[in-house]
Amino acid sequence: MHRRRFIKTLAATGAAAAAIPQILRAQPAARAAANSRLAIGVIGTGGQGLNIMGQALASPLAQVVAVCDVDSTHAENGRARVEKAYSENSPTGAWRGCAVYRDYRELLARPDIDAVLIGSPDHWHALHTIHAARAGKHIFCEKPAATTLDESRAMINAVARAGVACQIGSMQRSWAEFQRAIALARGGYLGKITSVKVGLPAGATLPKNPDAPRPQPVPPELDYELWLGPAPYRPYFEQGTHYFWRHNFAFSGGRLTDWIGHHHDIAMLATGVENQLPVAIRNARATFIEGRALFNTAWTYNFDAHYANGTVINLCDKNRLGVTIEGTEGTIHVTRGRITHSTSLLERVIIPPWKNPLARGVRGHMDNFIDCALHGGEPRCPVISSHAAVGAGILANAAFRSGRASLDIDLKTERAINAPDANAFLKKVYRAPWAFPA
Repeated sequence: MHRRRFIKTLAATGAAAAAIPQILRAQPAARAAANSRLAIGVIGTGGQGLNIMGQALASPLAQVVAVCDVDSTHAENGRARVEKAYSENSPTGAWRGCAVYRDYRELLARPDIDAVLIGSPDHWHALHTIHAARAGKHIFCEKPAATTLDESRAMINAVARAGVACQIGSMQRSWAEFQRAIALARGGYLGKITSVKVGLPAGATLPKNPDAPRPQPVPPELDYELWLGPAPYRPYFEQGTHYFWRHNFAFSGGRLTDWIGHHHDIAMLATGVENQLPVAIRNARATFIEGRALFNTAWTYNFDAHYANGTVINLCDKNRLGVTIEGTEGTIHVTRGRITHSTSLLERVIIPPWKNPLARGVRGHMDNFIDCALHGGEPRCPVISSHAAVGAGILANAAFRSGRASLDIDLKTERAINAPDANAFLKKVYRAPWAFPA
C-alpha cells in the first residue's frame, strides 16, 4: 500500500481503516522474530515518552529508529537522546539514523518499524493504539489506556483483531514489592480479606502563574491543531498544554485516573478482580479545582468500588499512599519501594514462584513487552487490565460530576443503570476530521 493512501486510511472511520490488508498487519511481527531485534518508533517524546524510550534504549533486543511529536522541540530532544545513547556504544563514537516526524501516521506507514511506544497525552492514546494495531505494530502505551470505557474497549478489539502485543505502562506489576503483596493476598497468607484500601495522591500539579486572561499565540514549534486532535477545540493557552492537560476533563481525568492504574490495579490483582469493572460505585464524593478556568478535575475524592464477587475496595486521597490489605491472619501495606508486614511471621514468608502470578517471564516492564513482541505471549499488563482498573476511576468521575453518591453498573453496556446524567460524562464525541474507531 502506498504510504500516502495508508495515512489517509488511518484518519478515516473505523470501518475504512479496517480495510488495511492482512499482509500489512502480519509482516512486522514476523520480521522482528527473524531479526531478533525490535525496531521501535516513539510517539510522544515529552517527559514520560522520554522515560519509556530510555528503557527501550537500554535493551540490546531493541533499536529506536524514529521519534514523533507535534512539538518539534520535543521531537528533536528525542532524536538527540537516541543518537547520544547509540553513539556512546558505537565503535566510531558517532551514530546517526533516528528519523523525526510530526504526524504519527507517517511513522506508522513505515514498514520497517515493528513496534511503537506511545507517550502522548491521554486523549490520544486510543487513536494512536488502534491505528498502530491496524498497521501491524506491537504497542507499549502509557497508562491510562484511554479516557472513556468506549475508547479502551475499542483498543481491546483492535489489538485482538491485529494479533499484536500490547503492554500498558502500569509498571508496578513488574516490581517485586507489589508482586509479593499480590502473592501474599492471593495465596491465603493473610487469611480471609476483610478490608482493602487504596491511597492515591490528592490535588493537582498546576502552573504557579495565574491563568492567562486571553488566548495566546501558538508557538511556532507546536502543531496545536494536531495536539488537540479528537479533543474539543479550545484556543491555545500555554498553561493548559504540556503536562497540565491532565487536569482538564477534555483531555484526561485528573489525578485520579493518572494514578488509579497503579495502586488500584495492584489491589484488584491482590483480590482476584483484575480485568473486571465494578458492579457499583458507592459513597462517591469529591471536591474540584477552584479558581482556575483551564482546570476542572477532582481535587479530593473518595469512593467504594464494589465487585461481583463481593470485594469492596475503598479509594481515597486520605488513605495511606499505596495499598493496605487487612486479613484475619495479618495486614500488609505496599507502596513504591517498600512493603510492610504486620507480623514477623508474615515478613518471613517465602513465596514459591508458582504462587506469584506475575513472576513468569522477563522481569522489567519494558523488557517484558519486548520479549512478547519478539517471541509471542501476552504482556504482563494487557489493555483489558487498564480498561478495568482505570474504568473504576472513569465511572467514579462520572458519579462526581453528576453529583451522584452511587451508581449501579450494567456490565454488558458498561453504563450506569438509570443514570442518564452520569452516563453523559461517559461519552465522547470526536472532533472532525477525527472519527471514533468503530
